[in-house]
Amino acid sequence: MPAVDIAIDIGGTKTLVSVFGDSEQEAYELEEFSTQPAEGVDGFFERLSDVCLRMKGRRDVNRWGLCTAGAVNPATGTLLWSPNLGWKDIEIYKKTASFLGPVGAVENDCNAAAFGEWTFRKDIESLIYVTVSTGIGMGMVVQGKILRGANNAAGEIGHTIVKPDGPTCTCGRRGCLQAISGGRGLEIRAHDLLGIEVSTKEIIDRAQLNEPLFKEMITEASETLGRFLCNLIDSLDPSVLVIGGSLGKNQYYFDRILKTFEENYYRIPGKKVKVELSSVEPNPNIIGILSLSRRTYKD
Repeated sequence: MPAVDIAIDIGGTKTLVSVFGDSEQEAYELEEFSTQPAEGVDGFFERLSDVCLRMKGRRDVNRWGLCTAGAVNPATGTLLWSPNLGWKDIEIYKKTASFLGPVGAVENDCNAAAFGEWTFRKDIESLIYVTVSTGIGMGMVVQGKILRGANNAAGEIGHTIVKPDGPTCTCGRRGCLQAISGGRGLEIRAHDLLGIEVSTKEIIDRAQLNEPLFKEMITEASETLGRFLCNLIDSLDPSVLVIGGSLGKNQYYFDRILKTFEENYYRIPGKKVKVELSSVEPNPNIIGILSLSRRTYKD
């Protein structure tokens, strides 16, 4: 029975597990389940183990890759700190290797996603990937290499302060980008204003219906993020900026981000700015961590 490759994407809300045939780029089996990070790390990895072992069945695992939200040290396989998950100093590699074996790679989810997007555009010099979902994060690939930073924390744009007197973020500071423009930040703000639980989807839907409170929230969120993306492009000058994540790919939200972006980026003669929505399936995180694990452990 042929061995399989397994790719895992741990998000703040959902976790996706994908099984691939050796050298295949298209998953033949997928399963998604609720991350529930507040229930604890051990409980999560018990559920992840159950899903992975059931999906692989009697087949051996050729190699595996896991990406997760937060600052990750790929060399040690450690999740250093993830405000979105509330996890700190977690030996991700060790926990995963206990049920999938030692041939595996661990990476930050946005770094993995950026690499996944780059694998489809290998003729470009550089690429920035920004995910807008529960939180906001960034990954950058330059000439085929991931930019990780000295502390493995490059790309943590969701925790850059854009409004000093703004709402409190999951990291404990005020006015972070994701507290204003990310899904969880929007939901918290709606709860604080109305005293009820309102999903990100409902906030978007009600903004589209021109309900003043929700339209104001989405206007501030999209304009703040659009201006921030201008600063990214003007500072780093990538070949292409790719936007992904469930909120980023929402057409109503994306159109407003793009409008602000196009009105504000710095124009110089010959400058070409490409902004694209992610279209990699099942998602760029999965394809990226699969490609990274295969590059790390070549047959």
